Amino acid sequence: MNRLDLFPTNTLIGQYRNVFSSRNGLDVLEHVLFDTGVLQVTDDTPENLALRKYGLRLLEILGGGEISDGTVKDFTKKLMKQPLKKETPDE
Repeated sequence: MNRLDLFPTNTLIGQYRNVFSSRNGLDVLEHVLFDTGVLQVTDDTPENLALRKYGLRLLEILGGGEISDGTVKDFTKKLMKQPLKKETPDE
């Protein structure tokens, strides 16, 4: 396993992508990005900033390199253009 200050190898990047490329994986990734504050505005408490940095690191790993604000904006634009799922009543 890699230290947090070193960027993952292509093998580990591939493993991350395999995890998040399934339909369930994409749903989980979206939830993680909202929950860490990458896709929503949160207050700037130290805890929220740490969570956001982790979410951005996850995007960096999945992208295989450094991300910029432009990359995150492009990603979120694509994400937000997806059609909404039909809501089903709880069973």
